[in-house]
Amino acid sequence: MQANIVCIKWGTKYGSEYVNRLLRGIEKHLQMPFRFLCLTENSEGIDKQVEIHPLPVTPFDEGAFDARKGGETWRKVGLFQPGLAGLEGDTLFLDLDVVLTGPLDDFFTFEPGRFCVIHDWLEKRRAWMPGRDGKVGNTSVFRFHPERHSRVYQHFCDHQAEVLETFRIEQQYVSRTLMDDLAFWPEKWVCSFKRSCRPLFPLNLIREPYQPSEMRVLAFHGYPLPDQAIAGYQGGVFKSTLPATWLSAHWKDAA
Repeated sequence: MQANIVCIKWGTKYGSEYVNRLLRGIEKHLQMPFRFLCLTENSEGIDKQVEIHPLPVTPFDEGAFDARKGGETWRKVGLFQPGLAGLEGDTLFLDLDVVLTGPLDDFFTFEPGRFCVIHDWLEKRRAWMPGRDGKVGNTSVFRFHPERHSRVYQHFCDHQAEVLETFRIEQQYVSRTLMDDLAFWPEKWVCSFKRSCRPLFPLNLIREPYQPSEMRVLAFHGYPLPDQAIAGYQGGVFKSTLPATWLSAHWKDAA
């Protein structure tokens, strides 16, 4: 069995070192053979072991989307375009700023063929609210089947105005479109630095961020970014953290 893993890099926020860190983490934590692809408009500095492919085609004005808060994540809809990079079978997508910390093989044997994704931490807590069911994934780490789940792209192409009026962010749309195939990763596998590691105020000011023992992937949504978390983050009394010294072994040393 060969594992397919893909990431997207565009613009200037994340450099080639983010792609190379992912590669080093995959080599360290994945036992099975793998194919690692980066979809990008600029491959300069990316390790030669990484397959380079063009950015996925998207059916919208990318410049306008990128200018919106969180709008750039809609580019992920392009991953579901039929025939993308010749991908076949279950494919794992990783955001560039996730940190790989533990075994990855189970991400390819868990619920084969289904759309597997992080159970979004905030949406899970909001399940009690009227009009919400909590069944929304966070697409920092998800696995999809290019042929089986291509309706995400096709439906968006046919109903773009309706989709954008109904859904604020891409992960809400993708989760709803694939609801019949939706499965959440085991909670301990994928953790959030904000939700799983940062102590609550006022302990965040005096205690180093926690390191979950069974964590395999650590997601960074918003701020801090991994480098900031390692150095210590100043974001107001509630969001600041002391340096996460344990994180450097998984992040800096992987570059």
